[in-house]
Amino acid sequence: PFSNFFLKRVNLFISSYVNYVFLPESKNIYICHDIADSPMVNANLEKKIFLSLGKLHYIFLSSSTVVKYFRNKFLEFGHNINNIPELINTGYLKLDKVMEELKKIKNKKSHILLAPTYSGQMKNYNMSNNINMIIENILQAGEKIIFRPHPLDLTSKGKFKEIQKIIKKYKNNRNFFYDISHSYMDSYSRAKMLITDFSGTAYTFAYSTLRPVIFFSKNEHKFSKTKMIDLFYYQDRLSVGLVCQNIKQLLKSIIIINKKKDFNKNKIFNLRKKRIKYVNKSLDQTITQILKICKKI
Repeated sequence: PFSNFFLKRVNLFISSYVNYVFLPESKNIYICHDIADSPMVNANLEKKIFLSLGKLHYIFLSSSTVVKYFRNKFLEFGHNINNIPELINTGYLKLDKVMEELKKIKNKKSHILLAPTYSGQMKNYNMSNNINMIIENILQAGEKIIFRPHPLDLTSKGKFKEIQKIIKKYKNNRNFFYDISHSYMDSYSRAKMLITDFSGTAYTFAYSTLRPVIFFSKNEHKFSKTKMIDLFYYQDRLSVGLVCQNIKQLLKSIIIINKKKDFNKNKIFNLRKKRIKYVNKSLDQTITQILKICKKI
């Protein structure tokens, strides 16, 4: 209702959320929150997402690999290469912020952080049905564990009731902790390693802490035959940690990491340097690109 009043005077609209409605006269920038080229949503929603993203003028992305992923997705869903938004590598703002905040926190790295992706995404491959078993076996092994559910699984869209049951079951165990806060800084600071399936937090954790990740891939053989195996997210897994397919392999992976101090630290550092061009410089790069766009308006 205000589009012909003050909203019409907005020249530049910047958002970190995918929008479906835009201001009448603005140039639109989307700052993407993905650190790697992992699937954004379920396949049946991807087309809708990229149709909406096609209405943007600029998309700021964390790395050249994510730029390539977005370009390929636009082409896959029928966009003309000359009519897609300008894809710009500006670095990863969240990574720089996490690294800055973690320097201020001095906690002992003695916990295993369990952070699965959203249970509704790639159901044939995610770890949502194995979480209870994973927690039980890690506790039996004498390890301390922090369970951080995906935010969507704390809503009616996900497995809220199942998450509540898991927390209730283990909350009196002195080695079990759960984190449902908005910030994962405290959990990151206490974790000596991370367990996930294919959440983007794998690389945010690895790059910010230089500590290893265990990827729980219950259908790895089947998964390796899909097109997704070509993504850098999956190709880079062994550079930041280990891949396991069952509980036995998971417990073995934990032992391997525990035995070797600074497991994969140098490999993680080198991969971060290779994948993220503007480490600790993303804010300057983002501002530079915004000012360039302003000059064109």
